[in-house]
Formats: sequence, C-alpha cells, structure tokens
Amino acid sequence: MRRNEVLKSVVILQAVCMVVLSVVVIVKIWPEHDGYKEMPPESNQGGEGPDSFGQTAEGRKPAAQVGDQTISRAEWQAALYKLHGDQVLRLLMAHKAAEMEAAAAEVSVLPEEERRELEKLISGYGSEQQYYEMMEQQVGMSKEQVLEDMRYRLLLEKLALREVDVTNAEVDSYIDQHPEAFGPRSRIHLHWMVAESLSEADSLLNLLAAGGDFAELARTYSVDSFTAGVGGDLGMIDDHDPFYSDELLDTARRLQIGEMAGPIEVDQGYAIIRLVARETTNGLSGEALREEARKQLGLEKIESLSSLEERLLSKYAAAVLPRE
Repeated sequence: MRRNEVLKSVVILQAVCMVVLSVVVIVKIWPEHDGYKEMPPESNQGGEGPDSFGQTAEGRKPAAQVGDQTISRAEWQAALYKLHGDQVLRLLMAHKAAEMEAAAAEVSVLPEEERRELEKLISGYGSEQQYYEMMEQQVGMSKEQVLEDMRYRLLLEKLALREVDVTNAEVDSYIDQHPEAFGPRSRIHLHWMVAESLSEADSLLNLLAAGGDFAELARTYSVDSFTAGVGGDLGMIDDHDPFYSDELLDTARRLQIGEMAGPIEVDQGYAIIRLVARETTNGLSGEALREEARKQLGLEKIESLSSLEERLLSKYAAAVLPRE
C-alpha cells in the first residue's frame, strides 16, 4: 500500500465524524421522526407553519429530482439523521467532555503548537492552500474542519500525555534509535499517472509528447483513484520513501525539474512520473528536538485516543437522553 493510501485510510476515519458535523448545521433533530411520511395533497403545503406531520414550508422544498419525482429537504435531512445522528451526537459529547477535562486540568493548545502541527501536516504538499484543496477533494473536509480536527486531536494528546512519565534517558535513547525521524530529509514532489497495461502507458507517453497536459491526462486516464482527481499529484515524499518502489524513486532522483519518465512498473500497472520540485528540509535540534522526541515517545506509551475519549465520556457521565 502506498503512503498516500495509508494516510487516506487514517484521515478518512477522522474525517467521517468531522464531515458528519456539517449535518448538524442543516439537520433539525426530530426525536419522533423515524422515517419520512409522504404528505397528503390536502396537507398545509402553502403555509409557513408546520403541517399535520410537523413539517415546515422550508422542509417541504425539494432538494433533488429524479425523473418526475422529487426528494424534499425534510426527507433528505431525516435520512442524514437516521444514518449519522448517533455518530454526530457521540462526537459532540466527546468534544464537550474533552473541553471540560481540559478546563479542569488547565490544559490548552498553544498557538505555536498549532502552527508546528500544521507545518507537519502541509509538509507533503506544495503549499498550505494545496493541502486544504487536497483534503476538500479527497475526504470532503473544509479548511475549518481540518483545523478543528487538528486542534481537537492536539488537545486529546495533551490530556493523554499528562499521565505518561518519560525520562530524559528515554528521550536520549529514542533520538539515537530514530535518527531518520529528526534529521535532514531530502524530498521530491511528484505527479504521476498509472495505466493498467504497458501499451496504454506508451499511448499516454505519446499524448504527452504531442503536447498533452499531464494533469488533464491523469484526471482522465489514470487508474489510481486516489490521485487521479487532483491531476496525479502525489505531493512531497521522501526520496527514500519505503511505500514506493526503489525503481520509481531512483528514476525520480535522476530527473530534472519538469522532466518526465516511464513507464515504470508499479502495483497498479505502469506509471509515468513527472518531477515538480525537490527540497532538503533541516532537521530538528536543541530543545525542539527533545520536545518532539518526548511527545512521540509518550504517544507510543499511551492508550489509544479513542479509549481516552471513552474514559472522559464516562467520567463526565455523558449519556444520550431518551427520545420523547
């Protein structure tokens, strides 16, 4: 599995709840609403107030049309509530419990901690804006949702790390054992497109040689569903990234900016790559290095963050109230 696919699976798990949060903005929770009931012709469809089924004029407005049939906003919202209502409610309770615990423990996420975390998140992309665009396109998260998810995760980590004791000796040992995590890194920014067969890859090379646009061809023909929608953009990757084949990375390292190469055999077929940029990042040093190592070591020792959420929900007696 490639690095981006690993990241996607992790991010989607976080994103599901954040995307569902947007449902709260448009869904009015109806405790009595277990399904949508078709309105009879004689119901109050013209008035502003609720009809005999409790639906307002706004709820009766169509949200979609299929042939000569329409789906009302009320029907749409009821389906969203039925599918995601429990997830949304649990997430809201977990956020509230974490906020209460943080207030009681006088724990908060500092602006500089947010900045450092955001720098790590966007490090694999050409720019901060490109990162937000990728998150929007791939997992449906807006910039605001991305930042809210980041802040909540940082807060949970700080709450969890309060209970972990990490000695200076352990920090020294961790740094010695993981030099690749903290030292300078050479990275490359690649675009690619993947064809199922060698002949299809050769045809794509011919189109590129004739002046075809790389991003447009990737969107149209690449079989890599994760990157096709963004023109084959892989973002910044380490030039020795273990999730990519040695042949692909060796080829990429030899390219000049803007040059293309391929076909290169990969798991999904045959890839054509283009080098967009390369950079060398400085490693951490001094107290920043020790702080990051202490955090990473502590996170390896703690229970899962989801387990912490469950403990906090129990501690603050979070409960779903009965529906009237």
